[in-house]
Amino acid sequence: MTLGVRLSEGRFALLLVLPALLAIFAVVMLPLLYSLWLSFTDVNVLRTSGPALELFGVRVPLFRWVGLQNYVGIFDDPLYWSSLWRTLYFVGAFVLEATLVGLGMALILNERFAGRPLLRSLLLIPWSLSRVVVGLLWIGILDFEFGAFNGLLYNLHLVDGSIAFFKDGFSALNVLVSVYAWNQAPFAALLFLAGMQSISVDVYSAAEVDGAGYWQRFGYLTLPALRPILFLVTVLATVNAFLMLDLIYVLTMGGPAHDTTTVAWLGFQTAFTFFKFGPGTAILYTLTALCLLLTLVYYRLILARFEPAA
Repeated sequence: MTLGVRLSEGRFALLLVLPALLAIFAVVMLPLLYSLWLSFTDVNVLRTSGPALELFGVRVPLFRWVGLQNYVGIFDDPLYWSSLWRTLYFVGAFVLEATLVGLGMALILNERFAGRPLLRSLLLIPWSLSRVVVGLLWIGILDFEFGAFNGLLYNLHLVDGSIAFFKDGFSALNVLVSVYAWNQAPFAALLFLAGMQSISVDVYSAAEVDGAGYWQRFGYLTLPALRPILFLVTVLATVNAFLMLDLIYVLTMGGPAHDTTTVAWLGFQTAFTFFKFGPGTAILYTLTALCLLLTLVYYRLILARFEPAA
């Protein structure tokens, strides 16, 4: 005698994905909830006063709930606000540069010419490099005395001497934008190229017969078809730019004089240099809120206005 339990298709599917959901909860959601709770505490492993435990002769400070005190302290900090405006500039400039360069590369690679397969393969190289490697590479290229870029400008008689790209904060911040765009634009190009390849050739042929020029076909056919890809590219670029740390660490360390300190770098330093995990986590959660807000804005600007009415 056998006992069987009949499951609906939906419940059976849920049963199959349940192990993966539990793994995601353990790996993603638990640390996320823990870090959210941490942002409402004042834990500081360097603090010598206050409640603590003695473990094997080591003093371990206890966590103390402080409510919104960390967030209030953040918004009262002038360094946070200067870092926030600098972050917004960095994100805006990077998203614009990476998107336009990626779209331009995709338009070129979508045309038929000799060597196109090789060029598509080479496109992956900048994106596949570790950002630490990218930073070290560009330090050598932009070096004041021996950099290849300064040598090129001098040999072309465009400058009389070497340019110190990291001397002032504004130029250093723009170098960060351009280097990061060089690293990430190929990924945007691949996404745009995939979208272009999905557009039927017959549509372009019909438009060409009707007398549409190249830019008319791009504006009325290609760009509307790429709108979902554009949304994806801008959201991914925005989130990546907000959370970018490694290039700042390699190229500028947040300097000179905090002029390339972003909110992500400020949160990282607060948590892992000064060991103030509560305030550092709170700083990074403000980035999370900002990312969600900008994602909604992108959705309204790029997708929602063009969705067909039901």
